[in-house]
Amino acid sequence: MQPTVITAKPLEAKIRVLLDRNDQDELRRFLNSLKAPDLADVLDRLSDSERTFAFSMLSPPLAAATLAEVSPESKRLLIGTLSRQELAEVLKYLPLDDVTRLIIDVPSREKDILAEVSSEVVQEVINNLQYPPSSAGRLMTEKFVSVQPSMTAQEAIEHLREIHRDAETFTDVYAVDEDGHLEGVSSLRDLIMALPSQKVAEFMTTDVVTVAPTDDQELAARLIAHYNFLALPVTREGRILGIITVDDIIDVLIEEGTEDQLRFGGVEPGVINQPYFTTPIWRVVRSRVGWLVLLFVAETATGTVLRHFEDELARVVALSFFIPLLIGTGGNTGAQTVSTIIRGLALKEIRLRDTARVVLRELWSGLLLGLTLGVIAFTRAELWGSGHQLSMVVALAIIAICTWANTIGSLIPLAAQRFKIDPALVSAPLITTLVDATGLAIYLMIAKVLLSALR
Repeated sequence: MQPTVITAKPLEAKIRVLLDRNDQDELRRFLNSLKAPDLADVLDRLSDSERTFAFSMLSPPLAAATLAEVSPESKRLLIGTLSRQELAEVLKYLPLDDVTRLIIDVPSREKDILAEVSSEVVQEVINNLQYPPSSAGRLMTEKFVSVQPSMTAQEAIEHLREIHRDAETFTDVYAVDEDGHLEGVSSLRDLIMALPSQKVAEFMTTDVVTVAPTDDQELAARLIAHYNFLALPVTREGRILGIITVDDIIDVLIEEGTEDQLRFGGVEPGVINQPYFTTPIWRVVRSRVGWLVLLFVAETATGTVLRHFEDELARVVALSFFIPLLIGTGGNTGAQTVSTIIRGLALKEIRLRDTARVVLRELWSGLLLGLTLGVIAFTRAELWGSGHQLSMVVALAIIAICTWANTIGSLIPLAAQRFKIDPALVSAPLITTLVDATGLAIYLMIAKVLLSALR
């Protein structure tokens, strides 16, 4: 039987119909029949009043699960509508990592949130918040499954039945000594399949992959993806502090991918990294205007180049026909290179010590690409009846621009990495600006040398 795929559009349409009819009984029944991720998608698309009204219809368990899924903007809105009693009821069903995230997203209600959870949870949340933003410590949960290495498989299973009902995941069992040092890890499958009298130390894996709580969350994501883990232990000086589960890592991968994509387009992700319809217009403008102003000013270099070669363009008007083609080709070539290098840097396939190899490789790639496109450009110029000299100028310019764009496109992200700047933030805007101005200069200088009409 194929699973039913639910999309936000029909759900939103039905909810809006029920809201318009003010059919509260049917609306409550329908909303509480949905899954939290689907419901969160719809709530993020509703108006503020519709969002708060629909949220008030949810049962506490579903409200908690939905609150963990909605955007930060929606969290701030919905939490603001809850009384202390309603907040306490919702927090009963919210896991520790989601409570931490809620405090991060809605700092104005931190005191209220901490006042309504147990002292144990308060201490765990405070412990998590002591670590830097976007660190592994912020993601971990202290509810993990642990046994002692000296236990037999039967004793370990009985131990788990007694004390680990609230564990975040049961896929991995961590062998921990009396001082909290992580000695090894075993899968639940290995524990169940072991002989009842066999000690955990005999079948556990001692070479455990871990992260420190101060490590970046991207490192944790890469390790889980590389080793296909379902959970990753967080340790400090050999002691296990908690685990990071794969569901939280999926959120990290989506968040980091979104940030890189926004930065690659010259948009500040810290302002707009949330669902489209919940982002206020002023934040959209604020997130884009900075780079646009900078690029607008930088692009005046293209006008400067054109003014410098004004006489040449006036004497051979046909030169201007190929300017969009050449600039566009250079920008596209550079953008492809930047994308490739940023991916290599993100996956640690490229390191700073590889700079010379990378630049040489991209130089040759640009030359080969330029030769291929140069032949096409020469043919196209000939078909337009531009003359052999101008056709050759266009072809040579394409070769030079592609080689230059590939080379500079490999250097920019590496230089950004060297100075500890996010390569995705500066690479795409800079490559566009540089290739536009320098590519135009290369083209017109080649024309000035080769065209008899300009000598």
